Amino acid sequence: MLIFMIEQESVWELLKRTAKPIVLYGMGNGADKILDWCEANEVPVQGVFASDEFVRGQQFRGFTVERYAAIKARLGEELLVVIAFASERPEVLARFRELASEQEVVAPHLPLFAEEELVSSEWLAKHEQELELVYERLADDASRKVFANTLNYKLSGKISYLFECASERQEDLRQLIRPDAKEIYLDLGAYNGDTIQELGELTNWQWREVVAVEPDRRNCRKLRALAEELARRGLAVEVHESGIWDAAGELSFSDSGGRQSTFIGASKREVPVTTIDVVAAGRAVSYIKMDVEGAEVQALQGGAGTISQHKPKLFVAAYHYDVDLFRLPLLMWQLVPDYKIYLRKHPYVPAWELNFIAVPSK
Repeated sequence: MLIFMIEQESVWELLKRTAKPIVLYGMGNGADKILDWCEANEVPVQGVFASDEFVRGQQFRGFTVERYAAIKARLGEELLVVIAFASERPEVLARFRELASEQEVVAPHLPLFAEEELVSSEWLAKHEQELELVYERLADDASRKVFANTLNYKLSGKISYLFECASERQEDLRQLIRPDAKEIYLDLGAYNGDTIQELGELTNWQWREVVAVEPDRRNCRKLRALAEELARRGLAVEVHESGIWDAAGELSFSDSGGRQSTFIGASKREVPVTTIDVVAAGRAVSYIKMDVEGAEVQALQGGAGTISQHKPKLFVAAYHYDVDLFRLPLLMWQLVPDYKIYLRKHPYVPAWELNFIAVPSK
């Protein structure tokens, strides 16, 4: 029994037993997955609503999309509201909070990749030893709270757990990563250069070297444009149009043109992949950020030499697979046993923007 687990009932068990009318808030892929599950498990859904500004009488999966006030007038004041879309926008998160003050609200945790097993009582029991080990070894109480809240949320769907442990990304970077003008920075999954700009804001636009790796061709065009702009200001950014993996080669890639382009389960086109050790090319890398859409384990494995030798600060996305909550820190400790590893959750519903931050002990 994990001492930090408060919740015992899964969100799916709640949906099966509730006597309240179940209504979905939002449309799209998440809503489709939830409705598919409800249909397969004979759980009745009695309505779909959207934010007032998006309601135009449209249809979704056989439902006329309603306003919240209209759905309450039709079904009554007590509802079980199922949030069926993701957001980090402050005004949307505020709306979620307001809704949760009036109703029973859940946002079911849905795996990002089809093959992933859902967090359940059985999953928690199966991985109890690894989860307990990581929980005890995390660097501070705030990390342990994020770890516990994340798992309680993933089981129950209760969004209060996410709000209670959220912190601000830039403040966490300032306090834990403490980037400075001496950084040799690898940006893995560099997207359009937004995290290079983040580094610039934190260091007053000073660094030794930046190496950016991005496999999506449309994202990479934007990244190269930023690199050219920075070059005119005397700031060098080395761009690699490639993915990061545990070995060099080629892999199938989804090539979606957004943040979620991935190698996992992809088949759209072949793209080159490389490794941290190859890209680092012997440089004394001081800081690596990786948000590589589910390839974080492979990225760490392909950087074993660089990471073990230079002990760079790491900022690693931890939300693509549930098992990453333990397999990523265990792998980082395997490479650098004295890493102090923190876990931080930045504002988002569901449990995305969850990141491990590793810093070498002084």
